[in-house]
Amino acid sequence: MSKIKVNSIVNKNDDGEVELTRGATIPSGQQLTVTGNFNVTGILTASNYDVTNMSVTGVVTATSFVGDGSALTSLPSVSSGKIIAYKRILGYDEYRA
Repeated sequence: MSKIKVNSIVNKNDDGEVELTRGATIPSGQQLTVTGNFNVTGILTASNYDVTNMSVTGVVTATSFVGDGSALTSLPSVSSGKIIAYKRILGYDEYRA
């Protein structure tokens, strides 16, 4: 097997990003560090993210989320009337322990 060792990879004109037309694979246990923007079109699969700020359009699926969620917006909600009805239907009331 051949190896190519480089310190930097740039596009043909050295004026923009490098396009990986066939994708890229980082071996398990290895780290990918990105400084600046990290844009993904399609599906990104990883076991661990350590980010300071993330903006997602679409669906995020995880085995767990950390935090209290107090800054989440645009969540679906249920009216207080429906909550009271659900509690009564299911047999819950404020006097039960």
